[in-house]
Amino acid sequence: MFKTLITIVRGRTAQARDELEDGHTVLILEQKLREASAGHDRAKRALATMILRERNEKRALAGVTSRIGDLENRVTAAMNAGMDAFASEGADAIAELEREQSVREQTLERTALAARRLRLMIEQTDRRLVELRLGLTTARSMEAERGATRDLRGDFAGMAAIVEGEAVLKRALERTDTTEEFDILDQIDAELNGDDLVERMAANGLGTPLRSRGADVLARLKACTETGINATQAQTV
Repeated sequence: MFKTLITIVRGRTAQARDELEDGHTVLILEQKLREASAGHDRAKRALATMILRERNEKRALAGVTSRIGDLENRVTAAMNAGMDAFASEGADAIAELEREQSVREQTLERTALAARRLRLMIEQTDRRLVELRLGLTTARSMEAERGATRDLRGDFAGMAAIVEGEAVLKRALERTDTTEEFDILDQIDAELNGDDLVERMAANGLGTPLRSRGADVLARLKACTETGINATQAQTV
């Protein structure tokens, strides 16, 4: 039971930490980038110091080597001249210088190796810093997009209302026209009971017309007029 509670507490802690980091991604990245950049600058200063030490060791080693060469020439000259005391003293000095030369060579080798390793580490760190800066730019862009989305929530609600209104309008337009439906029903009924046939025959002058036409009205009025004229002429006669 206790182990379960510990596990739950650790899980909640990790979850809270992740949520906190997710909510402050840009802030955390900026701080980590500052820390990494500061460490990177310290490493570059250390490399500069190491390179300077390497150069100094090279100069010192070159000086020792030069002194050894000079003494060897002098000791050889002393030996040729039979000056054994000078030759012995010069040989002792050469031995001391050779020991110093060996130490400086080892020191120079270690310094050069350390400088190469540090330079490689700095180059790798520099590439990772570039990637981190690019990631920070991306994170800032994403955070700005999320902020814009939060600001536009009201506008998104308006868009949803537009979509709903368009759906209602679409249903209304797709709804059957009642008047047109009644006309179609009347036409079907006329075809079924024969009225349509009678109307078509009457329209072609077969039988008595079912409804008055303008031509029929004119003919009737003309006939009435002619009848009235004839009646008047008959009375006059």
